[in-house]
Amino acid sequence: MIRHIVLLQVSGSIPPGQIKEVLIGVESAALATSGMVAFAGGEKTTGSGLSQGFTHGYTIDFKDDEARDHYLVALDEDGLGRRLSDIAVGGLGGILVMNIDISDIKTPEDTSSKKLQARWV
Repeated sequence: MIRHIVLLQVSGSIPPGQIKEVLIGVESAALATSGMVAFAGGEKTTGSGLSQGFTHGYTIDFKDDEARDHYLVALDEDGLGRRLSDIAVGGLGGILVMNIDISDIKTPEDTSSKKLQARWV
């Protein structure tokens, strides 16, 4: 399974309604894609202070690379890719995209007997 992660640096001059319209379009394209498993997205929440100027983001889980590729074609056909770059600071320079393989995703049930090993650095 592939997790498609997109982070956006949206210009402060873009009206919120326009941002919402573009993100709804992206969600609709994702939901119409065969092999799409899940979509989540929206404006960043307060917290870490490590957003590095990224204001919005979304993730889409696809069953495989082929499904993800069909979604990307749909973005081009609908002009949504261009609309995403239009709202981003610096065009494509304001968009970060990453795909990761989540075939071995862990759930709390998988790790219930293990104690989390983490530290703040």
